Amino acid sequence: EAAKVQVAHLQGVSVTIAQRVGEEDRLYGSVTVAMIAEAMADKGFEVDKKQLELAEPIKTLGEHAVSVKLHPEVSAVFMVNVIQAQEE
Repeated sequence: EAAKVQVAHLQGVSVTIAQRVGEEDRLYGSVTVAMIAEAMADKGFEVDKKQLELAEPIKTLGEHAVSVKLHPEVSAVFMVNVIQAQEE
């Protein structure tokens, strides 16, 4: 029941992660589930990185759908927006 309430809170949530970008807008490395979990925590959502499911590693800029498994029968999808980090 608590997982269903959490799904309602996660629907429509979007987090933004800034990454260094190389040629052709390819990321240096990829966005990891740990980075996504940290970004979610910054927004007030406690999500364990083991609950996050990526179809494939995120290696490009733009929006990507990420699934979070809150319970064996309950999951939610939210968006991760990957943007270019500002050069220092």
